[in-house]
Amino acid sequence: MNLEVEAFEGELKALRRIYESYKHIMAEHIPDTYFICGELGARDNNNMPDKLMVCPAYGLDFFYVYEYTGETAGPEW
Repeated sequence: MNLEVEAFEGELKALRRIYESYKHIMAEHIPDTYFICGELGARDNNNMPDKLMVCPAYGLDFFYVYEYTGETAGPEW
């Protein structure tokens, strides 16, 4: 069982590397679409960082920093 888990973890790491390079390559083909370009701070229990860096569109040389406020939204079941 351990070998199977290790194999899946290896595949997941490889897929994440491919995804990271793919999303930056595709950004120039999707104008006026913002994208998350980085993260800052520690991660919480949901693996979300304290702050996100968001670029408004491909090719710009600046980004906005969005900070977690402690508030969440979603269905209240």
